[in-house]
Amino acid sequence: MINDKDDYYILKHKNINVADIIIKNGDITDVINIYKPEHLPYKYVNGKTKNISLLNSWIEHRGIPFSREDYNVIMEEFNVSSSKELTVLSYGLNLTDHYWLCEKNKEKKWEDVNFFDNKFSERIGKILPELAEKYQNFINPDFSSNGRLKKFWIINNGNRELCKAGSGDLKQEPFNEVIASQIADRLNINHLNYELKKYDNDLYCKCGCMIDKNVEFINAFIVSLETEKTGDKYNDYLNACSKMGINNAREEVDKMIIFDYLIRNTDRHVGNFGVLRNSKTLKWEKIVPIFDNGNSLWYNAQGIQFINSDSKSECRSFTGENEKNILLVGNTDWYNKNKLNDIDKVISDVLKNNIYIENERIEKIIDEFKKRVNNLDIALNRNMESPKK
Repeated sequence: MINDKDDYYILKHKNINVADIIIKNGDITDVINIYKPEHLPYKYVNGKTKNISLLNSWIEHRGIPFSREDYNVIMEEFNVSSSKELTVLSYGLNLTDHYWLCEKNKEKKWEDVNFFDNKFSERIGKILPELAEKYQNFINPDFSSNGRLKKFWIINNGNRELCKAGSGDLKQEPFNEVIASQIADRLNINHLNYELKKYDNDLYCKCGCMIDKNVEFINAFIVSLETEKTGDKYNDYLNACSKMGINNAREEVDKMIIFDYLIRNTDRHVGNFGVLRNSKTLKWEKIVPIFDNGNSLWYNAQGIQFINSDSKSECRSFTGENEKNILLVGNTDWYNKNKLNDIDKVISDVLKNNIYIENERIEKIIDEFKKRVNNLDIALNRNMESPKK
């Protein structure tokens, strides 16, 4: 029996009631009913305990991570003990998918609360990095935006745009996003476009929202659950995409692999690639545009002596390393390295906007990136010469 109706929520997918749940202090403590298992934000499993665990994992990864700068200050400022509580305060709404939490005794409609049709308080988002004031009784997408970097959403001429800051002494990530965007342009790789935006005398990178009120993002972890696991992460992922009707998955994924190798992206993981899905029909429509490329170009190298084109780079998508991922790539007829002939100007023009980076570091990044382009040529030639399985 439920005694406290304020803790009784409905997990909704747009206007579809998916499950009745109990939430206390941000934790899901019980699942009362599951009405539409196919609309759950994960692959349905039998057993209440398992579903409670999966829903808690879902809500935990929906909010600000513990690694976010000023995490503890944020928790104290808004008088909560975890980011999950902030997520619940904003009804779990975000600008990535169409799931949300509705209090059982306060029935609301998707049309009245979603961030695509309705305005949200930008003021809260903009002051989040500084935490200049304390706000209550709000809903805002910033508290359901994961990732370790400070970020906030704005509305610009009706468009929803995400602004992200840099980290550490160099604050290089926003500038890398812009460089990566221009590289993807030249190679005709589908991607989110990033630009620099000045706010309060600091430079952020800005990108548009990759979804809308009809189409949502499904990450690679969820995608991979649609097929039996063989231990081959790459082919398991491609098989899942093919099973659900996306026939050009290998071409698009291979482009991502080459792109990540070139920029030395060390943060490609199952949470930042995947597919776009129609949230009404649940039909998978296409591979999501490439996004979230800031942890690249030796962004965290403490000293130019550590900027080395030959050094291994972590990649959590398939094999664990960008250099090993290259061995998976098939047809590369689309790739033309000559389109990167002006890369020195691209990198220089963008990084010179960063007051924390010296010219010597910029020149070193340019030199090592060019070597990486040549290294890619060697690796791709070896792929062509190797017998195919």
